Amino acid sequence: MKRTLLSVVVVSVFAALLGAQDDAAYKTAMKAVNASAGGRMAPLTAAINNKDVAAAAAEGKKVQDGFETILAYWTEKKADDAIKLATTARDAAKTIAEAKDADAQGAAAMELRRTCNQCHMAHRGGMPPNFEIK
Repeated sequence: MKRTLLSVVVVSVFAALLGAQDDAAYKTAMKAVNASAGGRMAPLTAAINNKDVAAAAAEGKKVQDGFETILAYWTEKKADDAIKLATTARDAAKTIAEAKDADAQGAAAMELRRTCNQCHMAHRGGMPPNFEIK
């Protein structure tokens, strides 16, 4: 009986630690996307506005990489709406990274911003800088 109880406690603690690591990785990825996409998408937005295709592509790739982690997080949580939104955001960032034309990058950036806003409304609580994951 004591062994069973000990096993349950150990597994519960381990699961909690893994969950905390997942949350930390998610928050790190979100901050990286925010920095690249930039405190309201500053470097990416500047490159898009300046029609600097190469700079936008480089920033788009950073955002795409961040959304791979974000997508994995929501997939683990089995949050279907967030999975769809993270996939859409990742794909928009990929379009920015791969597009050879500033207008295509601009359209993809608009899609990216819309998608970010939708997910934040559904899954982010709290106030800056202490946002919480819902």
